Amino acid sequence: MPLSSETSTFEALSLEPLGLTVLEEQVYLRLVEHGSAATCDVAADLGGTPDEVARALDALASRGLAHREDFEGLRFRVISPDVALPELIRQRRRELNRLQDEAERISEAAARRWGGACDVVEPVVGASAVLDAFTQMQRAARDEVLMVDAPPYFAGGAQPNESEFVALAAGVSYRVIYHREAIVTDEARAAMRQYVDAGEQARVNAQVWPKLLVVDRAVALVPESADDPDPERRLLIRSSSILDVVVAHFEQLWERSTPVEALARTAGTAEPGVSERDREILGLMAAGLKDRTIARSLGITERTVGRRINDLMRRLDAETRFSAGVRAAQRGWISG
Repeated sequence: MPLSSETSTFEALSLEPLGLTVLEEQVYLRLVEHGSAATCDVAADLGGTPDEVARALDALASRGLAHREDFEGLRFRVISPDVALPELIRQRRRELNRLQDEAERISEAAARRWGGACDVVEPVVGASAVLDAFTQMQRAARDEVLMVDAPPYFAGGAQPNESEFVALAAGVSYRVIYHREAIVTDEARAAMRQYVDAGEQARVNAQVWPKLLVVDRAVALVPESADDPDPERRLLIRSSSILDVVVAHFEQLWERSTPVEALARTAGTAEPGVSERDREILGLMAAGLKDRTIARSLGITERTVGRRINDLMRRLDAETRFSAGVRAAQRGWISG
């Protein structure tokens, strides 16, 4: 019997959250379509074996979704969905409530076992554990992520942050401060621009420290040691006065850092003789990067960087690199 358009609507539904297997769901929807059916007919319709379908029908009968029409169990009739499904939903809800109670009981036992210390600060040890925490925290973000991208990095350098693109697409805001070592290669700068194009607000600070991640101002991941930071040893910090200090530290760093727009291709009204490369050099210089680091970052020689900076300082009538950055921002050559 060909399936009707109404059947295609049934098949768009998913009953797996109610505890049905894929086959049980398919069998049930066939019964809803036909009202009643023989085991062999359902098996032929679905392309399964009679034994598999018979077990699925028995399971549906045990859940109150169908009942046998004969003693041999060869034919089954559906129980009206408006009667059967609400009861199944109520059963599932009771099971979930019991599971929630059990989870709370386990959490309370853990808190008693550890004296509550793990509620605020928890060590995260090992590269895989750190990467898992870094990823899971961002996946759980709902509103805001604050990040400092700084050394030390794992072997092989900084890792791509695919979780950020997912979170940005979901409407989570990102503010990221990059250490000079985070943008010294063409690949790193290209990655930063991809994040910015996706919606990240980014700034650069030559000496920013420490590496950190804060999600929704409720949890943070920071280095375990200030004297000897190890990329494979972090501390997970939950809501507390410690976390408040971490957030305040980030905000201070943010105010002292240079917006990435200052390094970008569009930095205000075009100025005769001020090229895109000049604006990039000025932005990196204003962020505190030295000539050698700027040269590595832009793929040009250190001598070229020095010559362009001297020329720009002369045009800006600035005696120091800092005043040159300020005056460049005032003139709209870079973003202030």
